[in-house]
Amino acid sequence: MSETRRWLCWFSAWIAVLLAAGCLVPQSAPRELRFNVMGTYASVIAAGHETGRAEEYCKATETVMRGIESELTIYRTNSLLSQLNALAGKGSVEADATLRANIELAWKYGDLSHGTFDVTVGPLVRLWGFSGGKVPAAAVPEDRIQAARALVGYKHLHLDGTRASLDQPGMVVDLGGIAKGYAVDVCCDLLRSRGARDFTVNLSGNMRCFGRPAPERPWRIGVRDPFDANGMLGFLDLENGMAVSTSGNYERFVMIDGHRYIHIIDPRTGRPVEGMAGVTVISPSAADADGLSTALFVLGVEEGSKVIYGLPGTEALFVPDRQPLEIDVTRGMTRFFHVRPDLAGSVHVIGDHPQH
Repeated sequence: MSETRRWLCWFSAWIAVLLAAGCLVPQSAPRELRFNVMGTYASVIAAGHETGRAEEYCKATETVMRGIESELTIYRTNSLLSQLNALAGKGSVEADATLRANIELAWKYGDLSHGTFDVTVGPLVRLWGFSGGKVPAAAVPEDRIQAARALVGYKHLHLDGTRASLDQPGMVVDLGGIAKGYAVDVCCDLLRSRGARDFTVNLSGNMRCFGRPAPERPWRIGVRDPFDANGMLGFLDLENGMAVSTSGNYERFVMIDGHRYIHIIDPRTGRPVEGMAGVTVISPSAADADGLSTALFVLGVEEGSKVIYGLPGTEALFVPDRQPLEIDVTRGMTRFFHVRPDLAGSVHVIGDHPQH
């Protein structure tokens, strides 16, 4: 068996978190517990001397995440966010600390991305058959797109003290692009306040790591190949406190007239994004990684890299939607990303790679 084939066989056994490069003695093996929340999965991993506290960490995390879900989901009419949407153009709601924090994050990423990350993009998302919308029988005509775009704009979302409001009827706020990362950060802060040191919190691929899974071994996270559901491009070795999030064109899509449309919408055009297959972001916070992975997916390699280079501690990996496969990484990402040996020639450092 060749060295490359041996490496691939070893690597394929790891799906999301690669806990160590070699074998761990039983008493050191990290312990992972999972649960379902926010319409997806979540997990907590406790390592080292803290494996005995895994159930405690998991219970605390689940309680926090369910509380955030109850406030920020758009799928429950009595949630605080649903009340805000119901009062669009008519009134305001009393926003608690959780909703206020997420609104402020929405403004932050909207400004950073020049409006390409927009939490009010809901009317366009539904128009294309996502988030409860009916899948259209044919490509959406331009007049309907423009009508929906008139209801999109994060600057129409306001905070006046503790009151939150939308100033136009028909607008919809969906915090799905940042709430998961926010929830991970809140849970990490809680666990650290309880003395946790070696652990990870993961919510649908939005993950943050602290400490190590074992002495001398970093947390090792697989980066999915967007063109192969069972394959990995390589892995990331994450340092203490780092977070990671990925946006991909394989996550949710609809077929319309034989054409594949993904769920990530470009607010500038009103249409599903084309040209990107995957974007992975590492950052000092899970909320930043979550919001930026979506924003960079919309912006693409050239414009997205300009945003990344201005943010300390934040790096990105881009996979354009074309063949042969290409992996574009910011220079700092090369410290953390280890590509599969057979794909080494596909990696280009942004700024050094050929112009397309």
